[in-house]
Amino acid sequence: MIKNAGIIGNNFPGDVKMAMVHTDDIAQIAAEELLLQTTGVRYVISDLQTATAVASALGAAIQKPSLPWIPFTDEQLVGGMTQAGMPVEIAEMYAEMGRGMADGSIAEDFFASGSDVIGKIKFDAFAKQFAEKYNG
Repeated sequence: MIKNAGIIGNNFPGDVKMAMVHTDDIAQIAAEELLLQTTGVRYVISDLQTATAVASALGAAIQKPSLPWIPFTDEQLVGGMTQAGMPVEIAEMYAEMGRGMADGSIAEDFFASGSDVIGKIKFDAFAKQFAEKYNG
């Protein structure tokens, strides 16, 4: 979407705050949990960013500082994904996930729990990794 249309977006607005995690942080915490043999829920969150901030960071990293976050309707999202070859069932699940982002239900427990952001790799570092692949 970024390369072909010069935009990034989903079916939720740009002011939605997203709890994000880098795979390296997942690996680190998973190893700790296996060694400690703990039970219960431990959230592994590397950063909290709005969708608009994500677009801005990615845009800056790839030399497209005006990269906009565009909110789509469910129909636009599913239509774009299926046009790109994704099965409709999977595209509809992505739309459902976007609705959960928009209404806050996906991250509700994380935010209600008061859990800390414990990951070390922030989104700006990921944006640099993204830029290397994007430009490579």
